[in-house]
Amino acid sequence: MKALSVIKPWASMIAAGTKTLEIRSWKPDSLPMLNIALVENTVRLTEKGQHDLDGQIVAIIDVTACKPWIKADCRNAGCEDSQFEEGWLAWEISNVRPLKRPVNAVARRKFYDLSRSEKEALEQQKSVFEKSEYQRANSQF
Repeated sequence: MKALSVIKPWASMIAAGTKTLEIRSWKPDSLPMLNIALVENTVRLTEKGQHDLDGQIVAIIDVTACKPWIKADCRNAGCEDSQFEEGWLAWEISNVRPLKRPVNAVARRKFYDLSRSEKEALEQQKSVFEKSEYQRANSQF
């Protein structure tokens, strides 16, 4: 399962549904990206190979679109406090399924694979996911 780390408090805002755009300088290799583990971390990961051992999976999300970031887009998308950078991209986040209890996971840069133990811990949480219409229809998680 793929994961994406987002620094605190932004990941919690995504899990709560108050932040619907994630601002990045790069775009995903393909879209849509479905059933991504959203890992909240407290260390800004800027260097290749850098990680944060104290990350927590707070939700499962879909990244459905990527477009040039226009600061005005953030007005109603929960990213008003983001530092605007010309040329950056706004990723549209949808189908957010918050966990009732976070799952410990190492936070890494870019998209990455969860470890076997992280996936197993997440599997144990299956029954406590907030079921979405998509999830019920596709019964993937």
